[in-house]
Amino acid sequence: MDSVLKENGFIKSFDQSEIYYESRGEGSPMIFCYGVGCLFNHWLPQIRYFSKNHQTIMFDYRGHHKTPTPQNKQSLTIDSLAKDLIALCKHHNLTQVDFVGHSFGSQVLESAYALRPDLFKTMTFVNGLYRNPFEALASREAVVEVINQAKKLYNQAPGLFSYAWEKGVTNPLLVPLSALTGGFNLSKTALKDIEIYARGVSTIDFRVFITFFEEMIEFQGESLLSQIQCPTLIICGSKDALTPIDEQERMKQLIPNSELYVVPYGSHCTQLDFPEMVNLKIQNFIGTKGQLTDTRPNV
Repeated sequence: MDSVLKENGFIKSFDQSEIYYESRGEGSPMIFCYGVGCLFNHWLPQIRYFSKNHQTIMFDYRGHHKTPTPQNKQSLTIDSLAKDLIALCKHHNLTQVDFVGHSFGSQVLESAYALRPDLFKTMTFVNGLYRNPFEALASREAVVEVINQAKKLYNQAPGLFSYAWEKGVTNPLLVPLSALTGGFNLSKTALKDIEIYARGVSTIDFRVFITFFEEMIEFQGESLLSQIQCPTLIICGSKDALTPIDEQERMKQLIPNSELYVVPYGSHCTQLDFPEMVNLKIQNFIGTKGQLTDTRPNV
């Protein structure tokens, strides 16, 4: 990555919020959107690979890492993140982009497509979401109750709760638990990547994390998926309990021009488990689908 063109900085979004981004390489643009509470490290193998021949761009969500939390807390929404993504494209004068989203990042892409479908050359979902990912594991009411209890504890003692949040996530004894919660494959993903993830989560204000977490479970994207007309690749891991294969197959059924690729033994972070396999699949997909006749809808 040392030999490629690098750029980083802040853009002003639709509401004047500052959004941090990093760009690597030159060529046909690709934008990567990570999951809730995640960080750039989740895309490191992809950035190293694709920046050799593409301009690869990542950005930090509101309240994540180098992007500050906006003064207006009401703007901590998926819709705002979608508008941030559109502002990022405008800043770089991009008109046709290959977008890649992981987990919650797929919800961001779905929302952005609804606003500006003309920007989308292709779209790739890696273990993508389009609705509450916990429906198969627990009732919505149970998940909401856990969230409400956590918020109650925070309101009662914000300082103590924030300290416990930071120290608990990064406790070496709890890193394996953090790994499982984050969907990592412990037999494939390097421990350092899991530790970086845990440290990254710990730096995010609990109020920001829980707000976006609520947005994630309340999101209803079935109608959005049925509107997608750009070529779409769906990648999932066969061992992903959070976004299981049947959910990914449902996404394929809902998106007219899509294809599904299942990675054997992949977890919820398939792009880290088997980066070479995922990179080649995405490269072949955008290399063929991106050359097809323009199928963008009129806007």
